[in-house]
Amino acid sequence: MANKIGLDQSNLEVELKFELTLADVRKLCRAPGFQSLQTARPRTKTLRATYYDTPDAKLTKRGISLRVRKESRRYVQCLKADAADASTTGFARHEWEWPVPGPDLDAALLRRDADIKALLKGVNLSRLDCVYGTDIKRQSRELRTPGGAVIACEIDQGRVFAGDLEAPLIELELEHISGDVRELLTTSQLIADVVPARLSQRTKAQRGFILARGTGHAWVKARKPKLSKKASAEDVLRSSVMEGLKHLIANEDCVLTRCHVEGVHQMRVALRRMRSVITTYKKLLPKGSYENLSQDLKDAGSALGPARDWDVFLDEVLSAVEVGLENDPALGVMRARAERRLTQAYRDADALIHSHAYARLLSNALVWVALPDLSMPALNAPATQIAKAILAKRHKRLLRVGNGLKTLTIEQRHMLRIAIKKARYAAEFFAELYPAKNAKPYVRGLKTLQESLGHLNDLATAERLMADLARGVGGGDGAALHRAAGMVEGWYMHAQTLREDDLNDAWAHFCKTKTFW
Repeated sequence: MANKIGLDQSNLEVELKFELTLADVRKLCRAPGFQSLQTARPRTKTLRATYYDTPDAKLTKRGISLRVRKESRRYVQCLKADAADASTTGFARHEWEWPVPGPDLDAALLRRDADIKALLKGVNLSRLDCVYGTDIKRQSRELRTPGGAVIACEIDQGRVFAGDLEAPLIELELEHISGDVRELLTTSQLIADVVPARLSQRTKAQRGFILARGTGHAWVKARKPKLSKKASAEDVLRSSVMEGLKHLIANEDCVLTRCHVEGVHQMRVALRRMRSVITTYKKLLPKGSYENLSQDLKDAGSALGPARDWDVFLDEVLSAVEVGLENDPALGVMRARAERRLTQAYRDADALIHSHAYARLLSNALVWVALPDLSMPALNAPATQIAKAILAKRHKRLLRVGNGLKTLTIEQRHMLRIAIKKARYAAEFFAELYPAKNAKPYVRGLKTLQESLGHLNDLATAERLMADLARGVGGGDGAALHRAAGMVEGWYMHAQTLREDDLNDAWAHFCKTKTFW
């Protein structure tokens, strides 16, 4: 793979952050395996930083943080920005630092570097003002790996504050100093084996921004990997899995705080996309190299499934039936019982995210995608060559499964929906290698079909959930649940009849759409 972890270290900070508890910190610091990496006793210092942004948060929206931090008796101004090439090389950011005489921001320093000026183009530096801050106690260690790499390990404990608001902060950070940067990844794996330290993308600046704005944790859609037209098959594999990992992590806080129902959906999409690209490549990968990761991704998705199912049932299925029937007592009984199931499902989702198994999954996925131990001749081939064979196979199966759409049973349509999903994921993995004008109509057609058939899947899931709600329930509530289930099924079958023409039109249009490979 081109550019495997081989980074230009100029102004680039290669680091990994982890979410963990104070109890985890204590356990980790006592672990023999972790202690054996330390070259000296840890050092402790107090750090207080002020972060700056414009009133319209232009820096935050660009993935940029700007701070002035007091470190002992000196002040340091620091600018950090997301690295564009980090999709294939792990978690990395560009960093610039300047010593300053005091706690005030020196905007003139930001005008002296061409790269910084390009990053800040369109930002009115005169409007920069302090927005939030951090007050932390940092415990620093130097680690030396068996391979000779030197890694800075910093454990921060303190608070993020914005005005009168504050939130606690505990995080661990590993930063590559010298040697083989891949040792950073294996060290993260060692830590995740000892404690449930969860790989994180949440910077102190992001914590402060959320606290200051009070907006909660937004859900995040998947980003397309940045690929060269000359990318190899391995480039596509690694980039897709890395973006899936970041997509997964980016939605955890939305789920943990229940800010939006899309959070758990996006986590499941990320898990499915990661597993799908690995499965797509399985014939090109060495046996034994991917099976455990694929199964772990599947298990995590299954654990999040109930939360997503109850979200859809309450917010889309039952809500649609309730329109005009808000006061129907039978639907009220069903909603009350379903909301209790939803609450429990989110408790289970929280438990998964905080679990040791999930922490290991994240670190194992990062190591799997970043370390060059998958080398096989087929993966060195041009991605377009591999794409043609894979996409043609998925397309052929899709047309076969969907043949005679109007006469397909519900079970057969479910198989068609799965075939559409697999074809869409594969198309999206490789679409960046082709002209957008050719790829977009095909992907758009798959998306339309998937949404149309998703309605039937919602009904099948709803029937299963309603049967589960009614199981063992007698008396008045049992009768109410039975009546409500009939109303839901009747409404959905009627709605599907109205949508049938749209589905058939979408299928006919897709069958005429030109393939792009």
